[in-house]
Amino acid sequence: DTAVLSMNAGKGKTTVNSIESKGYHILKSAVIYGANASGKSTVLNALAYMREMVLNRYKVTQSVDKLPHFPFLLNTETETASSHFEIIFLKGDCKYLYGFEVDSEKVYSEWLYADTRGKESRLFQRDIEGNIFNVNQQKFKEGRRLKAIDNQLFIWRCDQEGGEVSKTILEWFYDLNLLNGLQNQPYIDFALEQMKDPNIKAKLLDLLKKADLSINDLKIDEQDIPDEQAKELPLPAEIMEKILSGGARITSSDIQTSHKKFDADNNATGATYFSLNTDESQGTKKFLALSAPILDTLKSGKILLIDEIDASLHPMLTEGLIKLFHNAENNPFNAQLIFTTHDVSFLSRPQLFGRDQIWFTEKNLYGSTELYSLLEFRKNSKGKDVRSTDNLEKHYLQGQFGAVPYLGDF
Repeated sequence: DTAVLSMNAGKGKTTVNSIESKGYHILKSAVIYGANASGKSTVLNALAYMREMVLNRYKVTQSVDKLPHFPFLLNTETETASSHFEIIFLKGDCKYLYGFEVDSEKVYSEWLYADTRGKESRLFQRDIEGNIFNVNQQKFKEGRRLKAIDNQLFIWRCDQEGGEVSKTILEWFYDLNLLNGLQNQPYIDFALEQMKDPNIKAKLLDLLKKADLSINDLKIDEQDIPDEQAKELPLPAEIMEKILSGGARITSSDIQTSHKKFDADNNATGATYFSLNTDESQGTKKFLALSAPILDTLKSGKILLIDEIDASLHPMLTEGLIKLFHNAENNPFNAQLIFTTHDVSFLSRPQLFGRDQIWFTEKNLYGSTELYSLLEFRKNSKGKDVRSTDNLEKHYLQGQFGAVPYLGDF
């Protein structure tokens, strides 16, 4: 089945958080609700898969290499069928439409269109079954003399030859990132690297102070790992040899958080540093883990996907992070946020989300995911118009929008 997620803003009063770019009204954020196992994560994973494919993160270089392919296995027709992906995005002064259809063996079709002045031009199209391979000789010169290879995207070939348009496409996908809200350590490691920049460290610390986490300072604690512990690390033999011979140094880094210290009369007497990994709460670790990628996204106008954004976080902290994207001062380069959550309290805050920002996933009787917008619901159960100012949380939990579990007796 086809699923479509649109970041086009709705018309009229449905929109509260949108930007205007090149004549288009684009949403700053979108939230996806749904029952467990309804396919919320699958929507984000599809975008992440497309990113990994376009950037060739799977390192497909030889004719015998397999393409990554994850078909829908609950249907006898789709379990062996190819998968189709398409995306429309703005980059610079141009709107692009790019897509492909693949299975594990080959690229069945691939296409790229560009629109700079309200007129769409096809830059290239390939279709194996129709034996079609067309390249726009004037507007896509980088692809003129290149051949399509069965198990490789043509956009890769063009980029390898120094193509400017293909580089633009890859750059857009490079700025699309997916975070798993149930994991912290990879993003804490990212924060460690980011903190080496004093300006970024100051912004991280400012967010932590605003979050009322009683943290007054941050520092990086770097320690040498003893040789006996280093021997247990899964390192290449040549690196291990350098370590044991004294020719290399291996270290472990941790973020330290500073807290005020008080005497018996509650007078401040100094500060104590805690280890983020061992001394701080899961919520504090999660907030810092999300803050660093979010600040990076805002700084560069990227797109951030977060699965389970609310895990381990108080709803007010989650709301604060979301509002960073909605605030023009914090988000001057029009970064976007798309996330999944089970926190229904956001639905009762019309100033946080317009109806065009709210999406749902529901698994049908045949196991496939249906994705739909709140805008599709014109009337509530009483026949009245659905408005952003309605008690959407109550209506959702009553099942008026679907996307909730239908429970038996426990």
